[in-house]
Amino acid sequence: MFKSFPFRTANKILFGTGTIEQAGPELGSSGGKKSAIITDATIKSAGWADRVQQALDKAGIASQVWDEAEAEPSVECGEAAIDYVRSGGFDCVVGLGGGSAMDIAKAAAVSLTNEGHIMEWIKGGFPNRLAPLALCPTTAGTGSEVSDTAVFATPELKVGLVSSMLYPSVAIVDPELTMSMPGPVTANTGIDALCHAIEGYQSVQANPLTDALALESMRLINKYLRAAYCNGQDIEAREGMALASLLAGIVMGNADTTIGHACGYAFVYPATKLHYPHGYAIAITLPYVMEYNAIAQLEKHAAIAEVLGEDIEGMSLRDAAFMAPVAFRTLQEDLGLPTSLKAVDVEKDMLTAIAHNVLKSPNHCRRNPREVTEEGMMDLFEHAYEGKLGWEM
Repeated sequence: MFKSFPFRTANKILFGTGTIEQAGPELGSSGGKKSAIITDATIKSAGWADRVQQALDKAGIASQVWDEAEAEPSVECGEAAIDYVRSGGFDCVVGLGGGSAMDIAKAAAVSLTNEGHIMEWIKGGFPNRLAPLALCPTTAGTGSEVSDTAVFATPELKVGLVSSMLYPSVAIVDPELTMSMPGPVTANTGIDALCHAIEGYQSVQANPLTDALALESMRLINKYLRAAYCNGQDIEAREGMALASLLAGIVMGNADTTIGHACGYAFVYPATKLHYPHGYAIAITLPYVMEYNAIAQLEKHAAIAEVLGEDIEGMSLRDAAFMAPVAFRTLQEDLGLPTSLKAVDVEKDMLTAIAHNVLKSPNHCRRNPREVTEEGMMDLFEHAYEGKLGWEM
């Protein structure tokens, strides 16, 4: 029996090499006259902000660049962008970069049509639709261009601004913009996309549409991530990864994520003093999350194992399901990513506090297919610390 479900994403999606040239006409059709381009210094120096400005100029839209976006942006960074757009006479926004720049751009677009500030909106929402917004990813991983969330860091924890009104006017996914990513960034962002697809597939909020998109995203990542990591100029691999990231972002925007994200948050700043890129951190513990959840979803985890390239023919359903974390860890190793907490300076005496931190993410725990207990998390993190699955301990 099928359950009823909602399904939302960006108002419009443009995918394909060269689509960045349509940024101007798209914002123009929404009434934009003067746009702020929210990005970071690296993307600006790579020339992509100039490319966007040229596209806007052709459509008769004036623009200025704010390039102070930071990785894992703080609330203060978001507020700096808000001050910039409110004082500059802008009526539309382009977010150009990774998830951080796009999340900041969402808050900036909200600020042009609403009073208040980020923490107020997080606590009480905002009443008015955001200003015209185009989101243009330069990485293949976060999926922020098709999500309803903007994440910011406070000294205590990460907080999310969540609203169905945060979807952009248009998501422009141009794989050419990802070709300047170095190998490590390709690995970190690509594995992030895979985490989104897997966790969305695990989520109790999953539905037939998100399941289909999640499996296709996983298939594309298994086919193209290694190639994109090894040769950044492989345009087919870049296109495959850009599409995979887009699909995973749509999955995340509807089914959301499980304790994979909560476990990643649990051992990095601000939960501890350790600083690691988002996707890099989430991936370290995901094999052990998959092992934890496998018995709750044997068929789904067997499907994950198969789509990630494991030969499960002739195996029992249970044995096939437990090949899913093996397949994920094999990909990590191929990408040179760590597979244990020990390898990233987590100390064993930190594990009790880290396990407890997972329970501080109640929404992730609520969406997890298996009940989340402190005892279960302690066992999970002991495996993650050693980098060994249960049968290897």
